[in-house]
Amino acid sequence: LALIRPRLLIVMGRFAAQSMLGTDASIASLRGRVHHIDVEGHALPVIVTYHPACLLRNLADKAKSWADLCLAREVAEGRAG
Repeated sequence: LALIRPRLLIVMGRFAAQSMLGTDASIASLRGRVHHIDVEGHALPVIVTYHPACLLRNLADKAKSWADLCLAREVAEGRAG
């Protein structure tokens, strides 16, 4: 991450979210807001959403995932976060 220097990180799925954020919280409690992780002294915004495989099984979560991606777009464009 330090080498690539992304403006934003989108993590998809429980394992990715828990690993990146260092938590055991559920996806439902983590999504819908901007988190930050420290990368060499810089705060990197992190958006949590459902894994694509989960969306194939839970159609109702597609709208939530779309909202997460819209939030990520706002953060990337500097309008949120």
